[in-house]
Amino acid sequence: MSTHGKARARKAARRKQQQQRTLIIGGAVGAVILIALAAILIGGAGSAAPPVEDSRLTLDPYLGDPNAPVTIVEYGAYGCPACRAWHEAGIIEQILAAYSGQVRFTFRDYPVISPAYDRMAAELAQCALDQDEELYWAYHNALYTRAQVGDSRDTLIALGGEVGLDTDALQACADAGTHRATVQYDEDRARRLGLRGTPSFTINGSVVYNASPETLQAAITRALSG
Repeated sequence: MSTHGKARARKAARRKQQQQRTLIIGGAVGAVILIALAAILIGGAGSAAPPVEDSRLTLDPYLGDPNAPVTIVEYGAYGCPACRAWHEAGIIEQILAAYSGQVRFTFRDYPVISPAYDRMAAELAQCALDQDEELYWAYHNALYTRAQVGDSRDTLIALGGEVGLDTDALQACADAGTHRATVQYDEDRARRLGLRGTPSFTINGSVVYNASPETLQAAITRALSG
């Protein structure tokens, strides 16, 4: 073979080796991508919220007489400063005392102020409701009076323990995302009503606009007289 022929043969051999290395590297990269996609899919399936029975989705915690003719619903968020102010002022307690036996109060989650924190706190509160309704209200109160936006989930779970909740059960419930759908269900109910912020109130299903203690009491009086 001539000198030129040998040179061409060496070049062809090098090209073949480069092509083989490219195929090997490409195959390895493809395998890594497939593994990553599989991990994402598996992780996504594992993190999917479990189904919640309709009877639990529609379960509302309440204060007052369960058979009262008037029902007040507050749509609130745990990261909402105005909700906190209403709570600390004790307005609902004052209304329940003034209309003893005539009013029932319930709270629904509308996590739109600090959404990530609101949802986390709301899901934990729903997990608390699974344990005990009285403890739910104790925890609800603590979330407004003792927790702060930015608190970690571990901090909020520890707060649950301080009011008497089983923290292991609370942790397991939160880890499983048990009430992700429950909180979303409440939010969907608020959006269907066209509510734009928190706190928002309905009385016997009708939205009370520009809510204040006075407008709520006036709406209750109308509902009772009607």
